[in-house]
Amino acid sequence: MDKKIKVGVIGYTGRLGKLLVEILSKHPFVEVVYTESRSEGSHGNLSSAEIVFLALPYGESKDYLPKLDGKRVIDLSIDHRDDSKWIYGLSEIFSNEISKATQVANPGCYATSILLGLFPLKGKIKQVNIASTSGVSGAGIDASKDDNFLIYKEGKQHPQIKEIEKILGLDGIIFIPQRIDTAEKGIVSTIFAQIDCGKNLAELYTQTYKSHPFIRIVSAIETKNVVGTNFCDIKVLEFEKNAVIIATLDNLIKGGTGQAVQNFNLMYGFEETLGLL
Repeated sequence: MDKKIKVGVIGYTGRLGKLLVEILSKHPFVEVVYTESRSEGSHGNLSSAEIVFLALPYGESKDYLPKLDGKRVIDLSIDHRDDSKWIYGLSEIFSNEISKATQVANPGCYATSILLGLFPLKGKIKQVNIASTSGVSGAGIDASKDDNFLIYKEGKQHPQIKEIEKILGLDGIIFIPQRIDTAEKGIVSTIFAQIDCGKNLAELYTQTYKSHPFIRIVSAIETKNVVGTNFCDIKVLEFEKNAVIIATLDNLIKGGTGQAVQNFNLMYGFEETLGLL
């Protein structure tokens, strides 16, 4: 393809928006023709954009949709993840739906790690409890020099529980999110599942994700292997009817901007990896 897709980014100076523009600027078939933010105003021509990325705080996307009528939209916020008119943008699982979509709701960063970790077991899970650890960038703050672990929104409080349970068809997930204030980026989700599955789990995961370039089934989990990339690394442990699945990714890339660009590639028929490797 010689023609470049004309793209707009609203919210381009935020923690996700800035990184998104950086990734898009390196994409061989993208021309960023419009940017807008509260702090820097608007630049370029919105009317010429074919597709617009929204990288806005919770609750603000709806204010922009009227002027985006007729354009494709990828929303990185939580606002439309439970809206049946929008396609849930978990790239590896809903690639066919995304390829035909005009409106895509990008998943949350915790949700991406957990859903990719659990999706091969969908329909076989009896009970699941999850502990996820992240760096501070998801909270929009800078890493601290002082050691501190923070437990927050534990149990059923975290807003991403809703999308996780909806996609998996489960109720009663107990979720304990943790933040390490000295780490900037990265998520590690440790998932404890009681399952009804007789297959070799490592083989099940390998077969499920064999055609997905950004999913790696690994023997060791370290955030340094995924930070700065669009990869999600998954380790599978099996103990009779219990499974421990550990998934790690970069919360701002695979859990945000990178997955948004992966969805853009799917929507326009490009290779999923374009602009991301």
